[in-house]
Amino acid sequence: MQLDQTRRRFLAGSVTAGVVAVAGCTGDGEDEDEDGVEFDYDIDPGLEEGDGSYELWALDQGRDDIFVYEPGVDGDGFALTNYLDLNDLEGIPEENVVPHMLDYSSDYEYAAVACTAGGRTLVFRTEDHELVADIDTGDGSHMAAFSPEDDYIHVDAINESAIVRVDTDLENETFEVVDEIDLRENETVLEAGIESGDPICHQYAPDGRSLHTLGPSYHDGALVIVDHDDFSVDRAIPHETLPTNCGTMPQPNGDDFYLTAGLPSSDEDGVGEYYVYDTDADEVVVDGESTAGVDAHGFWFTPDGEELWVLNRETNDGVVVDPETHDVVETIDEFGPATSADPSERDAPDIMWASPDGEYMFVTLRGPAPLSGDPHASTGVTPGISVLDVDSREIVDVIEPYPIDEFDDDHVELAQDPEEDGPRVPDFHGIGVRPLEEFETGIDTSPPF
Repeated sequence: MQLDQTRRRFLAGSVTAGVVAVAGCTGDGEDEDEDGVEFDYDIDPGLEEGDGSYELWALDQGRDDIFVYEPGVDGDGFALTNYLDLNDLEGIPEENVVPHMLDYSSDYEYAAVACTAGGRTLVFRTEDHELVADIDTGDGSHMAAFSPEDDYIHVDAINESAIVRVDTDLENETFEVVDEIDLRENETVLEAGIESGDPICHQYAPDGRSLHTLGPSYHDGALVIVDHDDFSVDRAIPHETLPTNCGTMPQPNGDDFYLTAGLPSSDEDGVGEYYVYDTDADEVVVDGESTAGVDAHGFWFTPDGEELWVLNRETNDGVVVDPETHDVVETIDEFGPATSADPSERDAPDIMWASPDGEYMFVTLRGPAPLSGDPHASTGVTPGISVLDVDSREIVDVIEPYPIDEFDDDHVELAQDPEEDGPRVPDFHGIGVRPLEEFETGIDTSPPF
C-alpha cells in the first residue's frame, strides 16, 4: 500500500475508447492531453438485482469510482447494484481524489474512505450509500479506520507524517478533526531512532492501542504504537527490529498482531515477509517469516478464524498462515489470472477481504497504470476484483467493471508515462465486504475483529 505521491498525480479525466456500460449514475465527460487529442467517455448504467446477503465495495482509485456488488440472484455471479462516481458528488473535486482504502464502523453502518491525492476522508452511510462527511485529513490520507467504539477515526496521512484523530458522532453524523501526532516532532519516535518513515496503515489491539506501520519504502519500515485513550505514542520500534511497511491485522480472540514487510525486486533482491508482535508482552514473536514471494502486502482472515491469507503483490502469489502456530501451512499460486515471469505482464494483487459465508476471498487487482506503489511491483494486467474459492484456493471469477480492453493502447501508454498529462485508467486498490444479513462465523468479522 505504499504511495508515490508524484506519479501521475495530475493526470486529467477518465477516458475509454468507446462506450462502457456500468451500473449507477449516468455521466458524460471529455478531456484532452497537452497535444489537443480528445478523449471521450460515456457511462450508461444499468443496475442489477442482488440476493441481499452481503455487498462488496471496490475502490477504483484510477478513475475515482466506487462499485458496489452483491452475489447474483440464484447464485449467478455478482450483480452490480450501485456505482458512485466520486467526482459527481457535491463538493468533491472533479479529478484526482484517488479513493485508496476502506474501513467500516463496527456495526457496518458507515464506511470511511481515505483519499490520498484528495487529502481527505469521505464517510458514507452504507444503508443508502450517501456521503455524510467530507473531512480534510491531510495530504496523502492513506488509511482511515474507526476505533473499536466508533468514537474516533484515525487517519494515516503520509505526506503530513501525521496520525490524525477525527472525533465522530455517528448518531448525529458529525465529524471533527481534534488532534494529530506529528511523527517528525514526537519525542518517543525520535528517541527510538526513527527519523524517516510516514504512517501507512493501522488497526487496533485488544489492549486499547493502535499499531501503525511506517513507510512507504521498506527501508523506512518501522512500527509506532499509539495509546487510544490519551492519543499519545506509547512505543516506537525502529526498522532494525520491525521493518514493517504495510499491512496490520490483529489476531482474532488473541493478543498477537500480524504485520507485513515488502520490497520490490527492482530494489535489491526484493522482500516478502510477515512479522507477529505480541501486544501483551510487547515483543516480537515471529521475526520475518517468508511469504514465499516478493512484496508482501495485503492479508485477511477466513471467517472461521482458522486461516490468514497473505499475498505478494509483485509475484502474484502468497501463503496461508495458521493463526494458532503462526506457521505457513500452504502456498497460493496465483491471485490474479495473468501470470508471467515478467512482472509487467502478470497481475498485481493488492488488498483482500473474505465473504462472510466463508466461500470466497475477494482480491483487488491493479491496472496497467497504477497510481500508487512501486510501478515494478504494482503494474498489473487485469484491473478489477479476483474471486478465489477459499477451499480450493482457485480463481473462480474475475469482476472487471471497466475492462482494460475498452481502452485504446495509446491511452494506456499515456497513463503509464509519469511525464504526460494523459488519461486515467482503472486501478483497483481498496475493498470491503458488508454483511446484509446474519452469518454464523467462528470469529467476530466486524472491524477490527
